[in-house]
Amino acid sequence: MSQWKGLDHRLNNLGFMVGVPSLVYERQLSREWFLIVEGERIKGFSEYRYSFYKTKFMKDGRMTSTKVFIERTSVRQMYNKVLNYINYLEKN
Repeated sequence: MSQWKGLDHRLNNLGFMVGVPSLVYERQLSREWFLIVEGERIKGFSEYRYSFYKTKFMKDGRMTSTKVFIERTSVRQMYNKVLNYINYLEKN
């Protein structure tokens, strides 16, 4: 269980809000743009698989544009992708 608390803590340190511990995280980039990390159980895998994407929400809550950075991958691969993207944002 400490692995999940560690993930919550690490993503929180990168500016993400914990929506559902170990499963859903979001970071607001602007009024409309958000970074999202989502975990899910996938048959054949013993651990959660994670997706990381950027999406635009309209005022009524609809998603209108999504760019997927990595999909259904290990927690380590997802975290590395998030870390690289955050570093990229901070440089630009």
